[in-house]
Amino acid sequence: MTVLSIRSQDFDRAQRVDAFRSVVASITKVDFIPDDREAFRSETSIAVMPGAIIGHGRHSASTAIRTQSHAADCSDDVMFHIPLSGGGTIAQVGGREEMLAPGSIYADPGDVPGTVRFGGEHMEGIYVSIPRAHLNAAASGLDAMLRRAAALTPQWRLLLSYARSLHAELPALAPEEALQAVAHVQDLALMALGATREATEIAAGRGVRAARLREVKKEIERSLVTPGLTAESVASRLGLSPRYVRALFEREGTSFRDYVANRRLAQAHRMLTDPASQHLNIAQIAMDAGFGDLSWFNSRFKQTYGVTPRDVRAGST
Repeated sequence: MTVLSIRSQDFDRAQRVDAFRSVVASITKVDFIPDDREAFRSETSIAVMPGAIIGHGRHSASTAIRTQSHAADCSDDVMFHIPLSGGGTIAQVGGREEMLAPGSIYADPGDVPGTVRFGGEHMEGIYVSIPRAHLNAAASGLDAMLRRAAALTPQWRLLLSYARSLHAELPALAPEEALQAVAHVQDLALMALGATREATEIAAGRGVRAARLREVKKEIERSLVTPGLTAESVASRLGLSPRYVRALFEREGTSFRDYVANRRLAQAHRMLTDPASQHLNIAQIAMDAGFGDLSWFNSRFKQTYGVTPRDVRAGST
C-alpha cells in the first residue's frame, strides 16, 4: 500500500509551478494552471490500494485540465469528488458544467476529458476512485450519476467518513487489513448508488456495519470517562437500537461492556505511567478513567496486564 504526497511548497521556488505541474501530470493525469503563479499552493495526499484510491487535496485558485491524451492513459475507474470546503466547478465531455460545493458529490468517469475549476481562496476535497468493475452491481445508479453533481445522502456521508478515516489510518494498517477496508469502501459505494438487492445486502453486512461500528467507537471515546456510559446511552445519541450496538461488538468477538472496560483500562494505564499524574492516588485514577468500583478495577487490570496498578506505578518511578 502506498501513500503519495505532492506539495507545491516542497519544490524549489524558482521552478516551483513548472516542476509541480510536471509531477502532477505524470501521476494524476491532469495539467494544473494556477491563477497566480506566485501565490499558488497545492497539497495532495494519495492513498493507493488495490481496488481503491483515496486522495485528499487542497488547492488555491487554479484550473485542472484532463486532456484527451491524459484521458487515454487513465484506467477505467470512477472518481467521486466530495468537496469539504471552498467551491468550484467541473465540466466533462458529454456533460454540462456542474457546481462543486460542500454537501455535494460528483461522479467522474476517469477516462473522459474535462476541466475542474478550483475557485476562491482555496478548495479542499476528498477523492475516492474505484474501478468500474467493482460497481457493476449498481450500474443503473452509477449511469444516472456520471458527469453530474448530487447532494450527499446519509449513505454517501458514511462513505465519506469511512474513506477519510482509511486515508488517515492506512500507514498503520497491515496489508490484509487495508484490503478488508477497501472492500468496505466498495460496498458503501454500492449501497450509496442503490445497487441490486443482493449487492445491498453485501454492503449492509460489511461496509455499513464497519462504518456504524466506527461511529459507535467514536461516541464511546467522547464519553469514555462518564460513569453512565452504556449501550443504551450510546444508541440513543446515534439513533440506533441498544441491541444493534451490542451486536456490532459481538460480531467482533467481544462485547460492549468489555470494549469499554479495555479502553478505560488503557486510559488508566497511561495515567499510571504519566509523571503529570503522579500526585493522584490509584483510586482517583480509577475514578478519572471511568471506573466506579475500585476492587473490580484492580482485578480487571491485573487480569489484562498481568500486574497490579501499584506494580505499574512503581515501575514508572
